[in-house]
Formats: sequence, structure tokens, C-alpha cells
Amino acid sequence: MKAAAARRVRTQEVEADTLAVIAAEGVEGVTDPLEALALLASEALAMKSALAARVNALSDITTTSKLGVEALKVEVQLYERAMDRAGRFLDLLAKSGIEERRMLITEAQAQLVFEVMNRVFNAIGLTAEQRALLPTVVPRELERMQSLQVNGKQATGQRVR
Repeated sequence: MKAAAARRVRTQEVEADTLAVIAAEGVEGVTDPLEALALLASEALAMKSALAARVNALSDITTTSKLGVEALKVEVQLYERAMDRAGRFLDLLAKSGIEERRMLITEAQAQLVFEVMNRVFNAIGLTAEQRALLPTVVPRELERMQSLQVNGKQATGQRVR
């Protein structure tokens, strides 16, 4: 009973402290709930991984009380909760269609870039020979930019050789 009461008091203290921090930071509303959900899923996965490391470091996953009652160690219980939570977030993300949404946004951005490039090419008056090079040069340069970004390098206006 005393342990449960102490836990309730400690929980109330942590909640009050957390609410005070949130109030001081001036929390903004959620503008993109799917991105917020993806962030929560990432944090849940990180928590699961951190707890997995702690569980793996244990020599035994159970503990025995003074009364001889065997129970899972706290790390294992927290790890199980973290796995469940991460699974729920990932399920929500899968059902939300976030990847399809991201793909549609990427396709729309690509179409916009394509239209802008065509307008630029028309405005500068490319010759027929120069226009004939576009289907080869443009995809090659776009692939180079993408590979630079994927490899962690900043894509710049400098020519890559």
C-alpha cells in the first residue's frame, strides 16, 4: 500500500513538473498529424532499442522477492510495453497511408520542377541540337544530385566530375 501511494505521489509530481515545462515552452498546435505520428513512432522505436540493450545486458530476466515470488525485471516489462507501443504506432502509420502521401508529394514536386525546367528551356531559346541533349543530360544530372544527397554530401551548383 505504501509503495502504491508513493508511486501515485511521484507520478503526480512528474506530471505537474512536465505540465510546467510544457506551459513555459508555449507549445504550438500540430500542423501535420501524420508527421507528428511518424515522429512518435521513431521515438517509440528508439525507446524500444534502448530498452532492448538493457534487457540484453541482464544476466537474468526474472527477480525473486523476499517472499519467494518470481517476476520479470522492470527492464523486461518496460521493453515489452515499448514493443507494443512501437507496434501500435507503426500500425497506425501503415494504415494512414503516409508513404503513399509522401510519394504523391514527391511526384508533384518532380512535376513542378519539370514544368519550370521546360519554361526555362523555352525562355532561353534552345536550339534543336541543344533540346535533343535534354533527355540525356537532365536525368543524369538529377541522378548525380540525388546520389550526393543520399551519400550525405551537399548538392551544389558546382559541376561534379
